[in-house]
Parts: sequence; structure tokens; C-alpha cells
Amino acid sequence: MSENSTVSERTPSAEATGAEQSVPAAAPSLRKNIDFIRLWVSAGVSRLGTSLTMAAFPLLVLWHTGSASATGLVAFAAALPNFLIQLPSGALVDRCDRKKLMIGCDVVSVLVVGSVAVTELGDRFWLPHLMAAAFVQGSLSIVYLLSERATVRNVVTGDQLPAALAQNEARGAAIGLLGQPGSSLLFTVARWLPFTVNAVANVVAVILLVLIRRSLKAVQTGPPKRLHVDITEGVRWLWKRRFLRTMTGVFAGSNLVFQVLLLAVMVIIHDRGNSPAVVGVVIGVGGIGGVLGALCASWWSRRASLYRTVVVGFAVWTVLIPLAVLSRSPVVLAATLAGISFVASLFNVTGSVYQIRTTPDELQGRVNGATSFLSSGANSLGALAGGYLLERVGTTGTGVGLGVVVLLLTVVVTTSPVVRAEGRADPDMG
Repeated sequence: MSENSTVSERTPSAEATGAEQSVPAAAPSLRKNIDFIRLWVSAGVSRLGTSLTMAAFPLLVLWHTGSASATGLVAFAAALPNFLIQLPSGALVDRCDRKKLMIGCDVVSVLVVGSVAVTELGDRFWLPHLMAAAFVQGSLSIVYLLSERATVRNVVTGDQLPAALAQNEARGAAIGLLGQPGSSLLFTVARWLPFTVNAVANVVAVILLVLIRRSLKAVQTGPPKRLHVDITEGVRWLWKRRFLRTMTGVFAGSNLVFQVLLLAVMVIIHDRGNSPAVVGVVIGVGGIGGVLGALCASWWSRRASLYRTVVVGFAVWTVLIPLAVLSRSPVVLAATLAGISFVASLFNVTGSVYQIRTTPDELQGRVNGATSFLSSGANSLGALAGGYLLERVGTTGTGVGLGVVVLLLTVVVTTSPVVRAEGRADPDMG
């Protein structure tokens, strides 16, 4: 969504003057836009490395300690930046040289993941160190992602922007599919390997960023506002919209459930004596379901209202989420995760379209940051609660508890007058 918000903010490409205005030049192919290619590859390499590392953190703790609660602690540390860093990062990106900001993120990442690789090579596992590394890496990934999204308009023309954003989406889907399976495979070979690969990826990304010739500095249209003013404008606008406020709260609850679910899947596979590679395969199959959901979203939204989409999706989750936790077969786990991810992608696409259509252009970035903050902030709590629940009541009790929570969320979206009225009045999403 935040990538789309740059369309309205994009300064038109250099326009011809005088007589030249009547003969607009054709936009060059992106394949000939060297700066875009460097940005696209550098960001892709960096984000893939981060994806490998973030998937490896909980695996490292679980296979070192066998403790679900300890695994939950490091997952909590990795997710906590979603709550603490999301809002100020958006304001920071609009105030700084984004190229330098991304380079700085990559350099610090090399130090962080390098420290984990070195300690693992020396067989010196220490949980507080991993928690700190996961927190810093999660913070860097948020700043980097927001910076990269904002810089695309600096390296392409207005005509090239839609194709550039489409390529970024395709790259993101590929990273999502490769991250967990790739991390599990590298982890199976050597536990320090995902962190070393990430460090190498960061070095490659820095080199490519340095080679970008165009300026990636933010355009200042006036005197900068105080940080808290920029942040609160988006939050205030969102809070005044009852439908968006309600659905943000509902999805915050579902994100909390997903954090517990992911931990439960790892614990189930570990306790059954399977290797970390099985974790990667199972979650990778779930990622395929997410890609299919995104591909079907346009077709579905032309045939169903937003209200029906939300109600049917949550009803499906009510069945699949407890089934995933209560099952013991990797095949069943993979199939249920694919179904859960399918619905999640459907929600992401249709929800993003609705928000973009209803949010003023000048507030797109801040409202997107506010919704991400409010909905993703629950991730850290879910990771912490998940480890505790799995340790205390086991996977069966946790599965029942998740089923109850999702059932309550389904009842909320089904019976809420605000959701019914707004969702049924929603215009064609196609």
C-alpha cells in the first residue's frame, strides 16, 4: 500500500518545454534503467538475507534449548520493532537521505548477524544476545523496507512507475517463498550459515547502492514538522473512521493468533523428531497458498462484497487454525497453512484496495504506517504469549485456545453493524 501511495506524491518526470510538449518521449524500458535495476537487486538481496536470518532466530533457540518459552522470547524480540519502530521510521525516511539510510541499515546488519555467526561457530549460545540481535535486525528491516519503497519514484519516470511497483511485488512474493525454506535448509547444513549468508548479502547490497547515480534524498516541500505531529496525523485520521478502526483491531487479534500458530508449528515439528528442513517445507507450502490467494483476489473481489469476504475468510480460519495446531502430520500442517495463507492474502489485497480508495492522497503513507503499527504491534505479544502457552498447556490446549479466539473474531465481524453496513456498501473492488 505504501508503495502505491507514492504515485500521487511523484513529481512528474522532466517535461519538455515549448514546442517539445507536443511530442512526448516514450518511457525507456526498465531493463535499460540501470539505477532501478541496481536498487531492485540490492533491495531484493538485502531483504532475502534478512528473511533467512529472521526465520533462523527461532530455529536456533528451539534446537539449542528445546524450550517453547525461550523460542517465544526471541520471537517476541524480533516482532517488538513492529510496535516500537513502525511509526517513527516513516517520519525518519521522509527526513533523511534514503540511500545513506539503506546503506547504514546494511552495514549495521553485517555487524549484527556477523556476531551471531561468530558466537555460533564458537558454540557460545546466549539467549539475551540472540534477543538483542533479533530486535535490532527487525528494526533495521522496517527502516530499510520503508526507505526502499520511498526511493522507487526517484529512479524511474512516471510512466515506468506501475511496472516498477509490479516488479517489486513479484520480488516480494519470491522472497516470501524462499525465506523460510532456504533458512531451514541452510540451518540444517550449519546453524551459523543463514547468518553468514545474510552478512554477504548485505555487503553485495551496499556495493549496488553505492553505484546508484541518482539522488535518493527526500524532497522537502516546507519546514519540517515535529516528529510527533507527523505521526499523530495518520493515527488521528484512522481513529475517526469506525470501520477501519474496527477492522484494524480485528486484524490485530488475528496477527496475534498467527504468531502463536507459527511457534506451534515449529514446536510440533521439533517434538516429532523432524529436522529443521521440514519446518521450511511446511511453511514454504503455506507461502504458495498465499501467492495463490493474491492471484485470485481480483477475481474474488469482483464477485463478493468486502463484508462477505471478511465473514467467509474468518469462518474458514475458525476451522483451519485449530486444525493446524491439533494436527501432527507435516502434510496436514502444510495443507492447512496453505489455506490460512490463501485467506490472508485475499484479505491483504482487498483491504489494501479499500484503504487506498478511502484515504486522502496526502495521508496514504501515514495511515498505512498507523494501520501497520496497530495491527502488527500485537505480533510481539503473540510471540511472548505463544511460548508461554505452549510450555504450560501444550499444543492441544493452545490449539483449542486459538480456535476460541478466532471464533470470537468471526462473531465480531459477522454481527458488527459497522462492518455490515460498510462492507455491503463497498464499491466494486476489481
